[in-house]
Amino acid sequence: MKSASMFISAVLILALSGAMPALAKNDKGDKGKGPAVKSEKTIDDAIDRIEREVIDEVLDGVFGENDRTIIETWYRQHPAPVSSLPPGIAKRLARGKPLPPGIAKRGLPDGLAAQLAPLGSRYERVIVGDDVTIIETATAVVVDILRDVLRRH
Repeated sequence: MKSASMFISAVLILALSGAMPALAKNDKGDKGKGPAVKSEKTIDDAIDRIEREVIDEVLDGVFGENDRTIIETWYRQHPAPVSSLPPGIAKRLARGKPLPPGIAKRGLPDGLAAQLAPLGSRYERVIVGDDVTIIETATAVVVDILRDVLRRH
């Protein structure tokens, strides 16, 4: 979770550093307090909006600690048949890479899916071999993986 916080911080700093010069520009000058106060409010609103968008985008596609616990507990209480991936294909299953072509995947059981935090519309959770993954729906790129979660129990 520490690395996720560091990643979010880095993304926010980059996003805000690019947005600040444009947001700080005040064509009407600094005469009086009216425009400056309005400008500060506009900057604060823009920063808040950008921060919410970045955090939502980053967190939409990752397993939170609560979801990890729920998934691990579910499979401890409801063991499922496991078919591990062949070693060569298992090595190709990685964050940031598309699912290998022709790989078998299935959705999570309804009872489990209902307990998890909702994902953004761009993502879905699927079981691949003995792993639970989050993939980007349009591209099948793996966003996050819980390795061997079905095999552990």
